[in-house]
Amino acid sequence: MGQFEESLQNFTRDFAYGGAIRHLTDHGYTPKQILKEYRYPLSLETIEKIQKDYLAEKKKTKQDNNTTE
Repeated sequence: MGQFEESLQNFTRDFAYGGAIRHLTDHGYTPKQILKEYRYPLSLETIEKIQKDYLAEKKKTKQDNNTTE
């Protein structure tokens, strides 16, 4: 798969499922729970990556906010 196709696939996947996965993450769901209970057509690895990236960005934002206060 080329770089453009991969980027487009990631964008589409995030648009379709990313918000829901981030919301469920905020409510304490694990990737396995999300996959089992919501049956998204995503691999466990994809859900884990979305969750990991979200938590890293959330942590970075919180640290940035603490340094500006």
